[in-house]
Amino acid sequence: MYGICHLSIIPLRADSTSKSELVSQLIYGEFFKVLKNNGKWFYIESFDDNYKGWINHTQFKEISENNFKKLKKTVPIHLNNINSEIKTENGKMFIIIGSKISSAFVLNHKLILKSNPKTSIIENSMKFINSPYLWGGRSPYGIDCSGFTQQVFKLNGYQLFRDANQQALQGKEIKLKKSKPGDLAFFGQNKITHVGILMNLNKIIHAFGSIRIDYINEKGIINSDSNKLTHHLKKIVTY
Repeated sequence: MYGICHLSIIPLRADSTSKSELVSQLIYGEFFKVLKNNGKWFYIESFDDNYKGWINHTQFKEISENNFKKLKKTVPIHLNNINSEIKTENGKMFIIIGSKISSAFVLNHKLILKSNPKTSIIENSMKFINSPYLWGGRSPYGIDCSGFTQQVFKLNGYQLFRDANQQALQGKEIKLKKSKPGDLAFFGQNKITHVGILMNLNKIIHAFGSIRIDYINEKGIINSDSNKLTHHLKKIVTY
C-alpha cells in the first residue's frame, strides 16, 4: 500500500497515538510506502529520506502502486516561497516552502502561485529566520535543527537524511578554515546532536529556540546574545 501527503503538513509520530512524540513531519507532495497498519494508524516509510513513523488514518491518502512508480521517476520540484496556494477539488489550500509541487498531478491539484527562481543555500536559509523551534518540525511554523538543514538543502537539489547524526555521514569532512558558505557544521560533546549552516567563517544559522544567527569558532557556537559557548563543534561537512 502507498500514500501521499495531500495536506500542507502531516505529523509523523513515534507510536500509534496522538499523544506520542512528534518525530518528523510529512510535507505536501511527499509520498511513502505503508509498512503496516492497525486500522486507525499507518506505519509508513517516507520515500525522500526513508524516515519511519505513524500517521493517523484521518490524514492518510492512498495512491496506486502505478502512481507511486510514476512519482519515483518524476524530477522533484519544490516550492521555495514561504507559502503558496493549491487549488483542490474542495477549494483552495495553503502549502508551505519545501512542498513537492511536482507531485500535484497525482492529486489533481493546481498550483495558483508559482515558485520563485532558484536561490542559494544561504538565501533559502534566511527564509526560515525567526521560525520557532519544534522538535520533529520541518516547516517555517515549527522546525528542528536537522529539519531546517534538510529543508534548505532540498530547495537546492540535495537530499539529506532526517537526523543530524545521519546528515554528518553525508558529504566530505573539512576544516572550518577551509569551509565555505552553505557547508554544514555538526555539534555535540559525545555524539552529534546538533547541526547548522555556515554563513561564513564566523557566523552560523541554526535552530536554537528559533532559527537564528550566531557566531562560530573552532570550539563551537558562541551565542550572540549571551556571548557563551552553547554547542561544541564536532565536524564540518561540505557537499
